[in-house]
Amino acid sequence: MTIWVAVVAQTIGTVLGTGLGVMLTSKSRALSWSAQFYLWLFKGTPLLAQILFFYSALPQMGLRLSLVATGLLGLGLNEAARMGDIVRAGLMAVPDEQREAAASLGLRPWITFRKVIFPQAMRTILPPLGNNFSYMIKATSLLATISFAELLRVSQQLAQSTTHALEAYCAASVWYLALITIWTLIQRRLEKKIALNGRDTAPAANVAVQALPDDIRPAIELPTSDAPVTIEARNISKQFGGHTALHPTDLIVRRGEVVVILGPSGSGKSTLLRTLNWIEPADDGDIRIDGESLPWRFANGRRVRRGDAAINRTRQRIGMVFQHFGLFKTYTARENVALGLIKLKKMPRAEAFAKAEALLTRVGLSKQVGAFPVELSGGQRQRVAIARALSMDPVALLFDEPTSALDPETVNEVLNVMTTIAHEGVTMVVVTHEVGFARRIADRVVFMEAGRKLMDLPVARAFSAEAPERFRAFLRHIDA
Repeated sequence: MTIWVAVVAQTIGTVLGTGLGVMLTSKSRALSWSAQFYLWLFKGTPLLAQILFFYSALPQMGLRLSLVATGLLGLGLNEAARMGDIVRAGLMAVPDEQREAAASLGLRPWITFRKVIFPQAMRTILPPLGNNFSYMIKATSLLATISFAELLRVSQQLAQSTTHALEAYCAASVWYLALITIWTLIQRRLEKKIALNGRDTAPAANVAVQALPDDIRPAIELPTSDAPVTIEARNISKQFGGHTALHPTDLIVRRGEVVVILGPSGSGKSTLLRTLNWIEPADDGDIRIDGESLPWRFANGRRVRRGDAAINRTRQRIGMVFQHFGLFKTYTARENVALGLIKLKKMPRAEAFAKAEALLTRVGLSKQVGAFPVELSGGQRQRVAIARALSMDPVALLFDEPTSALDPETVNEVLNVMTTIAHEGVTMVVVTHEVGFARRIADRVVFMEAGRKLMDLPVARAFSAEAPERFRAFLRHIDA
C-alpha cells in the first residue's frame, strides 16, 4: 500500500508540476502568476496541515472523499508545488541554441517542447525528481494521522496489539530503508542512461565595434543573371539594447549562388544571416523566400505579422547550420537528421531513417549513424548538422561560422563537404572567417563592418586591387 500510494501520488504531483513548470516559464502573466500563487500556497503551508484539511474540512463543505482519495490528494497537490520549481529549472537549463535549431527546421512549439526541450530538461529534472520520490515514500507515513492503513499505521497497530513496539518499529524502519535503497539504485541507473553528455556551448565574446566614417560608400556590383531570386532581404535592421547591430541592409541571393559574408567580429554578419530565416526577427524590413514574404502578410493595404505556424512553414524551406552545431543531444546522428522528416513531412519512420542514413553517408558519416553527439568529434557533429539541414530539401542553406568552433585538424573535413555541396549547385549563404574557402567556392563576397554592408562584389573583383581599401585592410589583418 505504501508503494502504491507513493507511486500514484508522485505521478499526480509530477504531471501537475510539469504543467506548473511550463506555466512558470510562460510569457503569459496570467499563467505565470497563477502558477506562482499555487506554489506560494502549497509550499507555504505544512503538508500535515493540508492532509488534515482535506480529511476534516472538506466534509464540512459537503465534499466527502475516501481515505485513499484524501491521502492521494494531499500528497499529490503538495508534491506538484515542489515539482513545478524543479521542472522550471530543467526547462531554463536547456540552451537557447536548441530552441533555435528546432525553429530553423520549422518545428512547431509543441513538437519542439516534446521532442527537443523536455528530453534534455529531464537530465536536470531527474535527480531532484528521484529525491522527491524518496521523500514521498517516507511522507506516506503522515497518512497514519488519518488512520490510513499504510506501513507506519500497520506498525502502530502491531505495536499496540502485541506490545512489541521495538520489533514493530524496527521492522517498519527496515522496510523504509529497503524501499529507499531499491529506488536509489533505479534512480542512478536512470540518471546514467539519460545524462548523455554535458554542455558544449561557448559564451559569446564581448566585441568593441568602432563607428565608421560617414563618407564611406558601399561598393556593390551584382552580376547579371537570369536565375530566380531565392532569398531577398529588404532594408533589414536590428538593435540590441539600444546598440545598432545591423543598419538597414539589402541582400539578394539567386538560385545556385554561393554568397560568402566576411567581416571582423561584431560586424553584424551573423545578425544579418539569422534574420534571413527569422531566427532573429528584424526590427524593420522584409525577408522574401522565392518571392514570398517570410514574416509578413498584407491585408487591406496593411502589413500584418504572420502567425508562428505560417512562419515555420516557410522557414522549413531554409536550412541552417549553426556555429555550435545545435544538435539535439538526446538523439543519435540518424535521429537528428530524421526528426524533421518524421514530424514535419510525415514520412514513415523507416523511410525517414533510410534517407537520414543516405545523407549521413553523403557527408562521410556512414559508420556514425547510431552515435550520439557526445560520441562524435566537432567536425563530425558539424557534418551531422549539415546533413540535418539538407534533410528538408531546402531552397538554400545558411551557415553561421560553421568552422569557428572546430579544432584546426577538423576544419578541412567540414569545408570539403561544403565545397562538394556548393559544386552540386546548392544555394548557400556562408558567414565565415575562412578567406581561402571564400576564394574557392564563392560567387560573390559581401564585406560587413560596424553593422553595415560595405561591399558586395563578384569574387574575382573582391580579391583584386579594385576592392575597397577597408576590405583589403581586413585581408591584410587576417593574413598577419
